[in-house]
Amino acid sequence: MPAYSGRFQYLDEGGKAQQPAPCEASFDEETCTLTASSGEPVVFDLGDVDRASPGTWDITLDLYTGRRIVLSHFGPAFDRFAAELLEAWRNRTVRCMLLEDLEEVARFNGVAAGAPAEIRIYGSNLAVLPLGASPVQWRLAEVDAISFDEATYQVTILRGAERLPIGKLAKKTEEFVERLRATHEKLRREAGEVLHRTFPFLNADRLRRLASAVPEGRSVRLADLAEIDPKLPDALVARAVDPPLKPYFDFLLGKTVPGSLMAGFKFVRPDEAGENAEEAGATSEEEPQPLFFWFFFPLAGKNVAAWEATTGTGRATYFFRAAAPVEAAIAGLTRGLALVNFRREPVYLPGESLERQPKFHRYAIGCRKLPDLRTLREAFLGRAIHSSVEEWQQQVSALGG
Repeated sequence: MPAYSGRFQYLDEGGKAQQPAPCEASFDEETCTLTASSGEPVVFDLGDVDRASPGTWDITLDLYTGRRIVLSHFGPAFDRFAAELLEAWRNRTVRCMLLEDLEEVARFNGVAAGAPAEIRIYGSNLAVLPLGASPVQWRLAEVDAISFDEATYQVTILRGAERLPIGKLAKKTEEFVERLRATHEKLRREAGEVLHRTFPFLNADRLRRLASAVPEGRSVRLADLAEIDPKLPDALVARAVDPPLKPYFDFLLGKTVPGSLMAGFKFVRPDEAGENAEEAGATSEEEPQPLFFWFFFPLAGKNVAAWEATTGTGRATYFFRAAAPVEAAIAGLTRGLALVNFRREPVYLPGESLERQPKFHRYAIGCRKLPDLRTLREAFLGRAIHSSVEEWQQQVSALGG
C-alpha cells in the first residue's frame, strides 16, 4: 500500500472547509486512508468517489455523500501520488461499474463529452473515466453507429438519440477507431452467425432484418419477429424454453397481454463468470458458444412484467413494475439486467445486504453510479422460486400475478 505525506481538507456539503491538516495518505485497490496527526483518520472506499479532479499541485475528490476532499502539499512526489491514486480510483470504479469480468481490449487517453478521460474498450462494453465528471459505460451491442470526422479528428458514438463525442486522442486516434469498430463489428458478426445457426430457415435478407431487430442484450416483441418471418416466434420459443421450464412459461403466457410477449438473448462468453454460465449449459459442435435466453411477460390488467430466464436451471421468476409505455419500461429493465450481466443478487438482495456484505458492496456502489441499475432495483417487486409448479403458482398469485 503506497503512502505519501501531505495535507488534506475535508469540506462539508455546503463547501465549508476545515484548516488544511498534515496527513499520511495511503490507498490500496479498494480503500483510501487519510491519517492526520490528531483526530480520527478519514477512511473511504475509492468507489465512493464520484469525480476526481487533479490540479497542478492538488487533487480534489468528490464523494457521493456531497462532501469533498482536497489533497495538497505532497511536494515533488505529487505527480507520482496523483497518478497512482487516479489509477487505483479508475480500477475500483470499473469494478463497481461491474466491468471487471469482461476482457479488456485497449485503453486510450483523450477527451470524452468535453472532459479529459481515460477510455477503456472491453469485449462488449465501453467505459469512459473522465476527470472532473462522472464515469459512464455503454454496452457496445446498443451502439447504433460509430463515425469519424477526419476534419476535426473526432469520433462520435451513437446510441439511439444519445451521442458520445471522443477526441484529442492524438496519434492514437486511428488505432482507437480501428479497435472500437473491430470490437463492435465482432459482436455484430457473432450475433449474426448465432442467429443463423439458431434459425437456419431464414434467408440472408430476413436474417439481416432479424439481426437488426434483436441485437444481443435487447428485448423485442415476438409479434415484431413474426413480421420478419411468421415461423420465427414459435421457433424462438422452441429453441429458448427448456422442457422443465415449459409449464412455467405456459402459465405466464396465459396471463400475458396478447401480442406483448418480449424476448432476448445474450452470449455467455468465457470471460464472463457467474451463474449464467451454468444456466446456459455446455457448448457443443452445433452451438460453439452457449446462449442465455429470457422472456418478459407484461401481465394483463396490471402494470407488472414477469421476467423468466428459460435456459437451463431457471431458478426463479422475477416481477417488476412496468408502467406504460410497456416496451420502453422493459427496454430500461433489460438495460439494467445487462449491466449486471444478468446476475440475480444485484436485483433481489435488499439494499442493507448490498451495503453491509463486503462481497456485494460494489453492487451498492454500482447502483449509485448506474441509473439503469438503480431503476431496475426500484422496479423490482419480488420473485417466485421454481420449487414446484404448484408452490410457484401460489407465490405468483401473492405477488399479484
